[in-house]
Amino acid sequence: MASINEPTTKMWLASLLEPSQLLLWAMSYHVKVNLEAVFKRGQILAPLLQPGRLRDEAFGRFWVSFSNAVESQPPPPPTQTGVQRSSDLIPPVLAHASGLVLDVGPGTGTQMPLLRSSAIKAIYGAEPCHGLHAKLRSRADAEGVGEKYHILPCSVAASELVPALQEQGLLPAGTTALDQTTGGAFDTILCVRVLCSVPDLEQSARDLYGLLKPGGKILVVEHVVNPWRTAKGSIVARVVQAVYGFLGWSWFIGDCRMNRDTEKALRGAAEADGGWESVEVEKWFGRTCMPYIAGVFVKRG
Repeated sequence: MASINEPTTKMWLASLLEPSQLLLWAMSYHVKVNLEAVFKRGQILAPLLQPGRLRDEAFGRFWVSFSNAVESQPPPPPTQTGVQRSSDLIPPVLAHASGLVLDVGPGTGTQMPLLRSSAIKAIYGAEPCHGLHAKLRSRADAEGVGEKYHILPCSVAASELVPALQEQGLLPAGTTALDQTTGGAFDTILCVRVLCSVPDLEQSARDLYGLLKPGGKILVVEHVVNPWRTAKGSIVARVVQAVYGFLGWSWFIGDCRMNRDTEKALRGAAEADGGWESVEVEKWFGRTCMPYIAGVFVKRG
């Protein structure tokens, strides 16, 4: 059997087509929500005057459905590496979480079962999609972390996150820029399939770095641009990524982008301090249009 980094031709072709199923699924929710707005709610002009609101509603409903479907999938057969799909990368990375934790874009709380460690004192989940909050709260309660899980109704953009953290007493009054904080606020920051959708990747990386305490760590599991210029990449997969972008991937999938070099942005965030104390990152699924990086970035003490 071929390893996941060296798939058979059939597996490789299937991996290139798999995102199309997700895209069509998300599109169906977009159509459904727009039709409901016009014919059920009588909001005839909503698709023209409030496309952003309807898009957010459609994505929220789609993501809840998608998350439920993912959680109900049976485990894949074991492989020599122990990694069959991207979700297999998450548990060993999140096992490093400790102290005060910022959970960036937790969605419906799919990773909640991995955050029950007694080493974690409190978790703050920055989730801008209000349609996911009820599911997120329910999941936190069900996993026994409800008392220490706090939902922040915001994105990681400084204009939203700074006031939310100040309200929680985690940042001093007068703070305006996250990348200028001194001493940081968090011991651990979780980034799982979320940096693909932040508006400004480089600025977000600097902001998250600024929020880390000395010795703190960013735990990352993110899909990235295909490394087609390297031996482990694929120019065909990179072209397919561009095709999905042309078909509206970002619009329908919550601003997700397939063309981001997330590792480069995170490494660059620490340049002013001479780099990270340590970076342990592995690359996976390099020949597909959903290649991943997974690992730990530790800030200098």
